[in-house]
Amino acid sequence: MIKLIVSDLDGTLLDHTRRINDRDLQAVKTAIGDGFEFCIASGRMYSEINIIMQEFNSCYHAIGQNGATIHKKETGYLASSVFDAGTASRILQLTNTYDHFINFVHCTDDSFYIKKRTDVSHPYEARIMTACTERVDLKEAIRADEISCCKLSYFGELEQLIQLKTELNSQFEGEIETFISDKDCLDVMPLRVSKGVGLTLLIKELGLSPNEVACIGDSFNDLSMFAVTEHSFAMGGSHIDIRNQASAVVPSVAEAINQIISYNRSFIKG
Repeated sequence: MIKLIVSDLDGTLLDHTRRINDRDLQAVKTAIGDGFEFCIASGRMYSEINIIMQEFNSCYHAIGQNGATIHKKETGYLASSVFDAGTASRILQLTNTYDHFINFVHCTDDSFYIKKRTDVSHPYEARIMTACTERVDLKEAIRADEISCCKLSYFGELEQLIQLKTELNSQFEGEIETFISDKDCLDVMPLRVSKGVGLTLLIKELGLSPNEVACIGDSFNDLSMFAVTEHSFAMGGSHIDIRNQASAVVPSVAEAINQIISYNRSFIKG
């Protein structure tokens, strides 16, 4: 039986206005009310997850920043991961000359930084639900371990982001993980940090097995979760490579939850 439901946010549980529609909202409430454990797994920070999920009164676990932070619903903080200071500063050294990207540095305490605010950066800052800090000496502060970085995000044109992903994977092979997490965003993570690794730690903490978990997502950073369990649901509007790696394709989180509930009922009858 499935005991834990894990959902991505953007493009999955959230619509284009960053809201949960009424049908999905009711489906999540029903699942929690029926005794399912529920987890949000997102590239967003834990503070943002709490803003989005405030209606649920902390009745959920949270895997934030693509697995860099993990929180249990009862006890809060469970684990976090950060870059080696040298690795993060070398990545910034390489990418600081690329003025066609907007780059944010994220930390496990949910603070995030930009080297210089501009009119171009403001719309990207607005997509993040907490305040950004400008820091002109950002690279030096990271190298000195004054700022501990857990995620580097690059925003720009998708084709250029894919090229950057290839370059970073070549230059930092064996040191980083990279994910296209949105149509205009590349996330760079420490090695062996992903939603899937975070989920594996959480299910071990909850005393569950992988086949007792169902995951719902829409982007490439969700594939590591899909690899954890046989119960994976891709959103219908997601890239074909994502849909091909899911066990089912659904139009909404509500439909995925309906199928999960039906699966459990048939499991009991069987």
